[in-house]
Amino acid sequence: MGSLKPNRYLTAFAIVSLLLLTYSCSTKKNTFVRRVFHNLTGHYNQFWNGRESYRQGVAQLENTLKDNYNKILPVYNYGTKNEAQQLNSYMDKAIEKASLNIQTHSMFFNHKEWVKWIDDSYMMIGKAYFYKHEFNLSKRTFEFITNEYKKNDIKYEATLWLAKSYNQLEKYKRAQSVLDNLRNELEKLSKPPQDVVKALPLVTANMFLKQEKYNQARESLKEALYVGQKRKTESRVRFILGQIHQQEEDYYKASEYYAKVIKMNPPYEMAFNATINLATCYDISYENSSKSIIKNLLKMLKEDKNKDYRDQIYFALSDVEFKNQEDSIAIDYLRLSVATSVTNDYQKATSSLKLGGTFFKIQSYQLSQAYYDTAVQVLPEDYPDYKNIIAKSTYLSELVNYLVIVQTQDSLQMVASMNEEERNIVIDKIIAKLIAEEEKAKEQEELLASMGDNTMAGTNQAGSTSRPMPGNQLGGGKWYFYNPGTKSYGYSEFVKKWGKRKLEDNWWLVNKKTLFVPQEEVLAENDSIVSDSTATAKVSNDPHNRDYYLKDLPFTEEQVLASNVLIDSALFELGFIYKDDLENNDRAIESFDTLVTRFPESIHLLQSYYQLFKLYSGIDSIDKAEYYKGLIIQNFPDSDYARLLTDPNYYKELEAEKNRALTLYDETYNYYLTGDYYMVYSNSDRALSTFEKPKEIMAKFEYLRALSLGKIEVTDSLQVALEGLVKKYPDSEITPLAQNILNYLAGPSDTTSATKTKEPEEIYDISIYDFNPNSKQIFAIIVKGENSNINALKVRVSDFNSKNYRLENLSITSILLDMSTNFIMAGNFSTIDKAMAYYNSITTNDYVFANIKKENIRTFIISQENYPVFYRDKDIKKYQAFFNKYYFNNQ
Repeated sequence: MGSLKPNRYLTAFAIVSLLLLTYSCSTKKNTFVRRVFHNLTGHYNQFWNGRESYRQGVAQLENTLKDNYNKILPVYNYGTKNEAQQLNSYMDKAIEKASLNIQTHSMFFNHKEWVKWIDDSYMMIGKAYFYKHEFNLSKRTFEFITNEYKKNDIKYEATLWLAKSYNQLEKYKRAQSVLDNLRNELEKLSKPPQDVVKALPLVTANMFLKQEKYNQARESLKEALYVGQKRKTESRVRFILGQIHQQEEDYYKASEYYAKVIKMNPPYEMAFNATINLATCYDISYENSSKSIIKNLLKMLKEDKNKDYRDQIYFALSDVEFKNQEDSIAIDYLRLSVATSVTNDYQKATSSLKLGGTFFKIQSYQLSQAYYDTAVQVLPEDYPDYKNIIAKSTYLSELVNYLVIVQTQDSLQMVASMNEEERNIVIDKIIAKLIAEEEKAKEQEELLASMGDNTMAGTNQAGSTSRPMPGNQLGGGKWYFYNPGTKSYGYSEFVKKWGKRKLEDNWWLVNKKTLFVPQEEVLAENDSIVSDSTATAKVSNDPHNRDYYLKDLPFTEEQVLASNVLIDSALFELGFIYKDDLENNDRAIESFDTLVTRFPESIHLLQSYYQLFKLYSGIDSIDKAEYYKGLIIQNFPDSDYARLLTDPNYYKELEAEKNRALTLYDETYNYYLTGDYYMVYSNSDRALSTFEKPKEIMAKFEYLRALSLGKIEVTDSLQVALEGLVKKYPDSEITPLAQNILNYLAGPSDTTSATKTKEPEEIYDISIYDFNPNSKQIFAIIVKGENSNINALKVRVSDFNSKNYRLENLSITSILLDMSTNFIMAGNFSTIDKAMAYYNSITTNDYVFANIKKENIRTFIISQENYPVFYRDKDIKKYQAFFNKYYFNNQ
């Protein structure tokens, strides 16, 4: 404790001894002497026990903390909330002992505390709360000390910790005010407490670092060095100063600080990172040779103690080579950094992003996507520019998806057009290459296993002192089975669906205790005769067999047409991704131009012409812009695009008409909400006869019109109107809602005997549930029956989500409702509309519910608040009644 000096205890014991000698003969004074002696010895024992517990907790935290050297370090690292929870037992004991000490031994009278160690007990309580990350409680404790002990030097230490508490609460203005006041008070003292004087610039610097105000932090850190610090603190301060100067690209000054840190013999991890950072501060503008730096880094690779740091060493080597303009060598070092990064996810993300960015600059988008996808698998949410990185990875994945479609379909068509002999030669070469690669991989694995090092597969050995050969891993290959981008995309999709799985038997199971055998295997085992088609299917799934490559080749005219449709749509999507997301107009023009050239009958022809017109106009290529403008006006004279090009006011008129339609729709919808169905019907009829666009609004008018008919006429009118809507607007977002009502009107399919009598409809008390349209929602599947294959169903739901809701990151979980009933959940959905759209989509999907009897399943949407109520009640029919009443009526 800063204000608790050992000689205070010695002095106190001397005083007590003197009191005992002086007053031992006095009966009146014996009570006082005993009380003082009891207070002193009892206080010391309790305080000592609490202080030791506190110190043990702090020591444990310091031993378990790991600094992130990829970021500018804070002056103080107090860990995360989860890490702080590990100290609870130590800090709670400290608080308990200190509190008991205060309650038992405090001697406060005449507005003065006569036991000098009580204030130290309060300080210990405040610090213990601080280390528990209960900063509001620590703040109140330190405020109490500063107010209660204004004439005691302990107030200065308490004020310092009060500023620390404000820093952790991110109340920086309050922290700044407290620190300024403390500085003013210390300047007035002839002999200020030195521990506070030395800590003041450190706390100030930490406040600025947390706000990323590095200029102010730099000055406070220099002040901290000036007033003097312990060796461990000084090395950390110098390291942080080096990081700040390096970020500001003042490499000379940064190098000075890092070199000083290394000479101070700090903990190895700091010394290692100082060495790495010193290497990355190499500046070619000073005409210094990088040979010694590279030699030193390669030497570090040989050392066993750096085995877990090889990713950082390779990254430093790549940085040096980039500065030397040896980009190919630098790229290979970055590849090695990614490949050897096992425990440091932050470094793996950093190396992957730098590789992805490098390939992005040279427009090698498939390789860029591969490394961006690797990065996002391990990217922490506090990583700089996190959201933009995720967004970039997403549209690169979409880009690669469409590139793979074009490349795959072109390859398949090319091979299909060959004669049988040529085709077999091509396929046999692929199989031969596959076998050779498998044998090579097996040899590498055996070699690495014999060396006891399996972390360098596909890379140079860590001890190699030679540079990697430039460009030796860039790959290529036009045939899509050779394409690394294709492989990477497949890996990315695998991870999204299954997560990171160890390669082992039954890898698809998270819990091996719940091992199940897929239905197809059970069927094959139970059948004594396996059909020819089954045998063919097995052969066609073997990449060592020709049939594997022949099965998808488009031989017939219909197959070629289907393949062309895929290419057509992919080129169209590529054009927009290049134009809007990548801002690469040249590639966008190439995609749209390829589309209109290869597919003159494309459904995307008009939009592609218009995009080419806009793109060429943007680069001042007037002739080509006019050419596509002419094609639009000539071939599509009645389109909105043609009218827009010939009439500058057309867009304004179109927007005005759209606004009129929207205004009328809002009015009509309000009538629907108030139950004025005749006005709903009248307005809908008027809108449908007056407006033609926008189609989405017209579909909604049709929907309201149908619902109003159901209220003012018979149910048959509702059904006819909805059937017309579904037929007229098959792609509208409102169509699934209409279809759902049609399914409800049609009633459940009769899966039982025709002679079975219909049970009377039950009435349920659904008052236990609350309907809150603003709650988050979950899609639920109830599956009854012990023989239902729950794992297979979860896989099919995952497949459905990957195909239709890939960007939503929907989680899938399951629990047992009872011994024979499983409860599968997918979500969460932020709105009821999104949840019901998902419900309508998945419940009509034949693949998801294949091989499951309809009478064994129930599906519904449930809010997060109603979920625990349902789980306790477990009455499925009751909640289904609530769902049918509120969720369908809310649409």
